[in-house]
Amino acid sequence: MKKVKIFALFVAVLTSALMFVFLNSLNDNDKVEKTEVFVATQTIPVETPITQSMFTLTQLPDEAILDGVITDSSLIIGKVANCEIVAGEQIIQSKLLTVGDVNSATLGYTLEPGMRAVTIAVDGVSGIGYMIEPGNHVDIIAQYNHDETAFTKLIVQNVVVLAIDSDLSNDENTTDKDESYSTITLQGTPEQVMEIRFYEYTGRLSAILRSPLDEEIIDLPIKQFETSDET
Repeated sequence: MKKVKIFALFVAVLTSALMFVFLNSLNDNDKVEKTEVFVATQTIPVETPITQSMFTLTQLPDEAILDGVITDSSLIIGKVANCEIVAGEQIIQSKLLTVGDVNSATLGYTLEPGMRAVTIAVDGVSGIGYMIEPGNHVDIIAQYNHDETAFTKLIVQNVVVLAIDSDLSNDENTTDKDESYSTITLQGTPEQVMEIRFYEYTGRLSAILRSPLDEEIIDLPIKQFETSDET
């Protein structure tokens, strides 16, 4: 009987010690530094626009926070997932794209909804001395001949340059980058794209650089002159 009492006492002491350790561990957990971040509430497929219901705010220990995690919901809503985001996963900047951003990784996401991309050939003269950059706004002038008369017409105004050759961004800091280019890709409405393609087929196109502060659309008459006075 005495041995039983001693064993019971030993078990009680051990249980108390374990409980003490457990409670201390809870207190230590309460002291862990945490940060509020956004995580996905559902799996978000690639190329899916993100809505408010797809993510929620939660607290995670600082050591578990990923680089580039987003803590502002306005930086998530309306963005597009460029790869699958699994439910419970922290939402990080590198997995999101902004539609219509000239610095997007692909041309498709650079385009604004409802707009189209069209590429035209340029040289040192029609391409403003190779000084156009992605993000610039330009007008397009068409020069063409018809029935021995030369015409100059402003066909498209204030369209954004999406790419120079295959470069979607002007952030490349390469010293050996070729300063010349042979094409520029523009964003326009379907009607503007049709105008550009029509006059590209019938004549020659030139880009006219606009000020970034100038959004005025002007109405200019077609310029023309006779070319049949050769002797």
